[in-house]
Amino acid sequence: MLRLIFLNFLILLIFSCENQSNPIVVKDRTPQKLDKKLSIKLNSQWVKDEAFRIEQYCVRQGWKTKSTKSGLKYIIIEDVHDNNSPKAGDQVIISYDVRLMNPEKTSCYHSDSNGLAKFTIDQSTVESGLHEVVTYLNKGDSAIVILPHYLAHGITGDSQKIPPLSSVLYYIKIIDVLN
Repeated sequence: MLRLIFLNFLILLIFSCENQSNPIVVKDRTPQKLDKKLSIKLNSQWVKDEAFRIEQYCVRQGWKTKSTKSGLKYIIIEDVHDNNSPKAGDQVIISYDVRLMNPEKTSCYHSDSNGLAKFTIDQSTVESGLHEVVTYLNKGDSAIVILPHYLAHGITGDSQKIPPLSSVLYYIKIIDVLN
């Protein structure tokens, strides 16, 4: 008798779990060819996701940032109101603190240990976001700058301390502008 009850319970359990009206359909999992169109679509989605993560990070920090068309965000911490604003072709000397945009703000590079950075705007190999942001500042200004991966170290990172596809947080101060 106990076997009969157990068998009926088992049959009832099996048939109650079956749902004929909503069958589970597994999509084709074959790899897609990564052509130009798909690559652009994936990159566009990555950039949107990254912009959202950066925006949420700024909200959590309580930062009211200025945004540029390119996607970088910055806050001027100290505005000295000097009219010596760098432009393309000028050399700038900056102090910097480079950090990952994570909850720990992991430190990557710092001018105290690596020395001040000196570069010519639009003519050197530093991150393209730095070329842009220094043109919004004046000599003596300090700023917090958030560079999305495509304005920082790109898809590959820097192969040392900055991982691939990383948004980067910079604390910079323009020490000098050489015209």
